[in-house]
Amino acid sequence: MLPPTSIFRRMPAALPLMQRRFLGALAYASDCAELSFARVKDSARAYHLPLDGLSHEEAGWVPARRLSIIADAWACVDHVNRARALVKRSPYGDPRPSEVDPFLAATKPALDIRNRIQHLEEDIFTGANCAEGNPVLGVVAWADARIAGGHVRYSISSGPTIDNGLMAWTTLVDVDGADDVLDFTLKAADRTIHLDETMKALADFMAEFEVTVTRAIISGLRETALQRGVSLQEPRPHGIADMTMAMRMRRKAAGGWECGDGDGFGLVEVPSGSFNISQEPVDVV
Repeated sequence: MLPPTSIFRRMPAALPLMQRRFLGALAYASDCAELSFARVKDSARAYHLPLDGLSHEEAGWVPARRLSIIADAWACVDHVNRARALVKRSPYGDPRPSEVDPFLAATKPALDIRNRIQHLEEDIFTGANCAEGNPVLGVVAWADARIAGGHVRYSISSGPTIDNGLMAWTTLVDVDGADDVLDFTLKAADRTIHLDETMKALADFMAEFEVTVTRAIISGLRETALQRGVSLQEPRPHGIADMTMAMRMRRKAAGGWECGDGDGFGLVEVPSGSFNISQEPVDVV
């Protein structure tokens, strides 16, 4: 998750609303993709082989976990694709940052596979991509390299299928010794995405892009201050972000509810503060 100090979460109040919404939306897309993929891996770690008298349920093979992996894998794809769409449409000027095009290329499988599932209802009723062996929401496969002397390949097939060609779809990659779950793939009809590679591309891009954005914002604030004759020593404020609030509602004897002193609760993850623009940015984060 991006820290509270990230420019994507604490942005100058002087930025136009569109730019602030862009940075905030990109932060949520990145964080949600990261969270979804982490949940996929956590669910996968709960699977074990049903050996030594363990039942499938005792080894972690339960419906809720199977469903979680399918749902979270698609959520990961959706959030990566949202980040990709935001990055692609942002008006950078010419030339645009060098990290943008490699990121768009590396994450194109997210767009392709999402477009495939977006037409699921049409495919069902027209018969397109509905050959036996094409599970409804695809197949999630991964490797578990937590065993000595090899690894285990797991595969989850979603929905009805007869031809087992895609029920256990996977590719063999040497992952022995990794001591974790990895090599996650999602395949839907004729589209495939490698989630590990996609998430690395997203993380690498966000790290590079944060430097680019921070440089541009601070340089812009400095230029504006100089044009207006404002001292560069004057801090530039940023507002709060990411709040959680609760109100305890007490029922009144006469009916209805009231919220009195001590009944309000809140947490602000990014408190208000300011930027120091007295120096040109060098390697700021």
